[in-house]
Amino acid sequence: MQDRRWSMGAWGVLLGGVLAWPVQAQMQMDQVFLVRGTPARGRVTEVARNHVTLEASGGATRQISVPEIVRITFADEPVDLNAARTAILQRNYNQALTELRKLEGRKIDRDLIRQDAEYYKAFVLCKLAMGEGGDKAAAMEAMLAFVRSAPQSWHFYEAAETLGDLAMSSGKYADAAKYYGPLATAPWPEYQLRGQIAVGRALIGDRQYDEALAKFEAVLASELATAEGLRQKSLAQVGKAVCLAEKGQPDAAIALLQDLIQKNDPQDGQLFARIYNALGRCYIKQNKPKDAVLALLHTDLLFYQDPDAHAEALYHLSRLWGELNKSDRALAARSTLRERYAGSVWATLE
Repeated sequence: MQDRRWSMGAWGVLLGGVLAWPVQAQMQMDQVFLVRGTPARGRVTEVARNHVTLEASGGATRQISVPEIVRITFADEPVDLNAARTAILQRNYNQALTELRKLEGRKIDRDLIRQDAEYYKAFVLCKLAMGEGGDKAAAMEAMLAFVRSAPQSWHFYEAAETLGDLAMSSGKYADAAKYYGPLATAPWPEYQLRGQIAVGRALIGDRQYDEALAKFEAVLASELATAEGLRQKSLAQVGKAVCLAEKGQPDAAIALLQDLIQKNDPQDGQLFARIYNALGRCYIKQNKPKDAVLALLHTDLLFYQDPDAHAEALYHLSRLWGELNKSDRALAARSTLRERYAGSVWATLE
């Protein structure tokens, strides 16, 4: 039995070495992790706003469109950079910032690696500033500095969207609409729809309801019938409902929203959070605080994963509970808003 244990152990060591070889080989290549399928491996030879070019070991090249890409790792990058990316995917932004700060002062020869580190640091600073709170001006400057230094980065569209989100969190809605602009002119229809919806939401924030409604109607008129295209149309319906409510048509808006609830999958937490927030807004317009509370509690208790939507729900709940003489619940909602989403525009409103 002892000899058998030794032989099995020796075989395990040998097998482990054999299996480790391709892993080590992969680590010497750049890897483009895709939305679907296994990572593409080789050497990244070109990066542009719309695509990345990868040269495989045999010399064949492949052009990968930006919407297909989740992340890129580089053969000779510091391990702290990859750890930061992993933390970002898990939305652990404080941990990501800790990892990225380990790179400060370190010499990085390859431009693509240095740009990636700069982008992710700016991205994390923006996320922290919009969430638990942070220096929004510094975060904005960090992201703008990245865009100026690497205008052809494959992160360009995400950077533009992040700048728009950051401006929204500061109540700078005209700036937000400007930053969202590149998404609306991107070469992919899904990005175009997302960009128009983002601009529409910025216009709602600026109380330009007619202009916002035109953006949402343009999305709804699109012939795009992909899964993501249909999802964007549902989000546009939510925006349209908010505009209708604000323009004095809450009944029509409620009918739209209830239809969305019936036709969509509640697994889409972001969509349902926005639906119920819009429904709450409609009932507020109708002076029905109890109905508004019931709608907004869906976001607070079930669809709280989207930070901005949850912050909006908490803001309205803090006011509605006060109207219903539930001062303890009003205080609890306000406290959660300030503690968890100090960087949100909703935490600054009275």
